Amino acid sequence: MKKIIPILIVGVLVLSGFGAVAVTKGEKEEVIFETILFSRPKFHEKGEYISIRLTESTSNSWETGKPMLPVVTKVYTFPFGTYVDSVEVTFSDIFEEEVSKPIEPAPEPLMKSTVFTSVTNEKSKMVSYSGIDIYPESRYSYRTGAGLKGEERVIFLTISLYPVQYNPNQNTVYYSESATVDIRYTTPENPINFPDAYDLLIIAPEEFSTALQPLVEHKNGIGIETKLTTLDEIPPVGVDEQESIKYYVKDAIENWDITYLLLVGAGVEGAEIFPVRYAWIDSEPYEDKFPSDLYYADIYDSVGGFSSWDHDGDGKYGEHPADVPAMDVIPDVYLGKLPANSASEVTIVVNKIINYKAHNKMTNKILQIGGDTFPGDDEGIYEGEFANEEVLTKLPGYSTTRLWGSNGQLTKSNIAKGFRSCVDFVDFSGHGSWASWSTHPPNDEHTWIPPAELLSTVRGWLYIDFDLFFVINSKKLPVVFYNACSNNKYTGTDTCLAWKTLIKSNGGGIAAFGASGIGYGSHGSGETERLMGWMEVHTHEEIFNNKILGLSWANCVTNYYTTFQSDLDKIDYKTMLEYSMFADPTLVIEDGDDPESIPVNIPSFLLQFLERIIYRFPLLERLITLLLQLG
Repeated sequence: MKKIIPILIVGVLVLSGFGAVAVTKGEKEEVIFETILFSRPKFHEKGEYISIRLTESTSNSWETGKPMLPVVTKVYTFPFGTYVDSVEVTFSDIFEEEVSKPIEPAPEPLMKSTVFTSVTNEKSKMVSYSGIDIYPESRYSYRTGAGLKGEERVIFLTISLYPVQYNPNQNTVYYSESATVDIRYTTPENPINFPDAYDLLIIAPEEFSTALQPLVEHKNGIGIETKLTTLDEIPPVGVDEQESIKYYVKDAIENWDITYLLLVGAGVEGAEIFPVRYAWIDSEPYEDKFPSDLYYADIYDSVGGFSSWDHDGDGKYGEHPADVPAMDVIPDVYLGKLPANSASEVTIVVNKIINYKAHNKMTNKILQIGGDTFPGDDEGIYEGEFANEEVLTKLPGYSTTRLWGSNGQLTKSNIAKGFRSCVDFVDFSGHGSWASWSTHPPNDEHTWIPPAELLSTVRGWLYIDFDLFFVINSKKLPVVFYNACSNNKYTGTDTCLAWKTLIKSNGGGIAAFGASGIGYGSHGSGETERLMGWMEVHTHEEIFNNKILGLSWANCVTNYYTTFQSDLDKIDYKTMLEYSMFADPTLVIEDGDDPESIPVNIPSFLLQFLERIIYRFPLLERLITLLLQLG
């Protein structure tokens, strides 16, 4: 596969097994000295509060119950193996200004579940900042990490600056007009080279190897050098099977320079086909752990050591804050997951991947589905629809079909029709579970939409069973994003909504992004500033700009981490660790043949005909439902 960014090759420095990559530190310390200018902060009244905006800010602080202040983040990259010796930041003279109201607090994260609910209809209560003398106490923070930038392995240095501080006791804001950054670092004595043998590594159970062989041949045939390894070929060198797989991926990077990783096999708890690494970040009292595929992509720490995810050694991985020192988070491979339960499911998805390249003419159309995710916010914003709008700003030239709670178009039949309209993307923004997606109409948290239609026996939820059965769109397979809880959670049952979207043989999607556990959002316009709403907007932006699915997934994780590193909390880590992509990571979203030229097979035609008949004759729906219930 043609490398996106070529890597300079000087020598081979590789260790396999439990060690770190062999790096010899150079003798000469290098320096970056930079002055960063800040504009004067702008103050805006927002109800009972004052909000602060800074032109140069890249984000806002986001500690629940604390003031929301602008943050300026700078990201530097260095050759893999670089040691960052020191970072010092000095701010210029401090100005002060008294404000008439308290500074707006960061919003409280809210669950996006159709099963477990957060309080959504209470107006915001005034927040007390008692006990806070100055916020934040430190005006900067930094952290290093290892990961991929394009095709190049680098060390990331992220520095977060707080140009503005706040004293709530005196209701006074302090700010500076500039800061100087002094970075001292030492590059490796010799640039690190990994032998370039393969692009893509596929790991799967032995029983899937025959079904995966056509994909291996297809990838090799189009220049993506691919290797298939079965689980029983992986040596038991870790503390458990999951860690052994991760060490194998590490060796594959160092001996073959793989960039992409595809894991195949479901992981239903107690009957795993592919070993699952659970991340133990709870959403009390509903969820204590969830599957995190990111574990298999986060291989290195910032000094080339193994990122174990179990800092305290208690056998519970990804805990916050206990295991954070052992979680680099930034992906070292571009990862995709196919949680297949059988060889027949593998075959369906493999055929879709192979056919996609020839039949993926971009139409510049998107289907957007949303409503009032958290009714009752002070701003009167319908969060799902607001997120849909923000997504469209990242897709210049795109036209949209909007099935919204506010326009009365959010019905199951319209969703099926929208899938058939040859769209590039389907953007769901609302609530969910492993089996369902739903949202609310405006200002009504007690009603769930879309209403019952077709064969679903429960009103308000889009289900994985009969509802997706009637999504028939074999002419064009879109990328689907589910901004909701648990739509990618494949460990509770033998399927989930996102996986069902992929294994439809006559339609569905070519990729499904979403949360593998309970996901979170925020009231009002904060919906897209952090958490799953941020992922929703930036996933579409990344795919539009970079085209490669695995690269887009990894960039979202990396950019989330580097953007918010100054105040990452428990829910931020959960958002990154549960962000999941069911897809071939090497798949490229680009023009193929015109989808209208693809013949519709007879089963698809008959299903479309049956679908239209059912829409027009509700009694027939009831009859078919009764027959199905009787077996």
